[in-house]
Amino acid sequence: MAAKDPEISIVTPVFNEAPNLETLVREIVEALDAHGRSFEIIAVDDGSSDGSFERLVALRASEPRLRVVRLARNFGQNPAIYAGFERVRGQIVVTLDADLQNPPADIPKLIDALDEGAYDIVQGCRQQRKDNPLRLLASGVVNRVVSRLGKVDIQDLGSGMKAYRREVVDRLCLSTHRSRYLPAETAWLGVKLGEVPVGHRSRTAGDSKYGLFALLKVNFDMLTTISAAPVHLIGLLGAFFAFIGFAMAIRVGYVRLVDGNFSEYNTVLAVFFVLGGVQMLCTSIMCEYISRIYIEVQRRPYYIVGEVVED
Repeated sequence: MAAKDPEISIVTPVFNEAPNLETLVREIVEALDAHGRSFEIIAVDDGSSDGSFERLVALRASEPRLRVVRLARNFGQNPAIYAGFERVRGQIVVTLDADLQNPPADIPKLIDALDEGAYDIVQGCRQQRKDNPLRLLASGVVNRVVSRLGKVDIQDLGSGMKAYRREVVDRLCLSTHRSRYLPAETAWLGVKLGEVPVGHRSRTAGDSKYGLFALLKVNFDMLTTISAAPVHLIGLLGAFFAFIGFAMAIRVGYVRLVDGNFSEYNTVLAVFFVLGGVQMLCTSIMCEYISRIYIEVQRRPYYIVGEVVED
């Protein structure tokens, strides 16, 4: 590491977070100045339309350790994080969301835990989360599924506050596929993961960028990245409903031949629609996998940088 390089790099993806940026930068600077380590902040503007990029550039006048990367358009949170990863100079890399729900004052906790040497990645485990009950429920389900499929013992996989050793970040940047989910990527690398408790605050400005459909996409990306479980589930569903349909067919045949009762058509029709719905569901999941193959073979870049503002 060259003498001019900072020890720590903070990577924060930004999408329409203009009201939070001044407080975000100030709190990061206060936390790391008090910690006594040299650092840089890499803010990656992910195609914001609310003046976030201009606000970040203005903040550089008072904080030269802030570097600003602007993507050509909105590519998504993960591409923005990777855009920051590929420009870090520190030997410890910390990711932090720009919404201020994770207090920057907790960053030293992650760095200290990483310095102890037992882990390659340390992430914050959010305590007393201020999210709505539906999101908490969904998060709990995803944590259990990923922990089981990825064989990782982590309580809060969705936390955006993480500290990485530089060599882990360098390995992550070797990836060429498009559907990336960072917890799954790091689990695949076989690195040692640890957690430390961190605070969690209510959002005070701006809106959440993860609505229902965005969360569904992220979670499906997660599943397809770490496992072929959805495809395997299709086989199990098909076998189950085939068995139900076969049993219903025997019952209908028996009633018609023995009792001469022809009123079972409604049952047959209902079974037909159930099986038709399951078939459509299974086909849609298969199409999702095929669409991802289509995207991969196009070999387009994961993101495109439009502008970089740094010294």
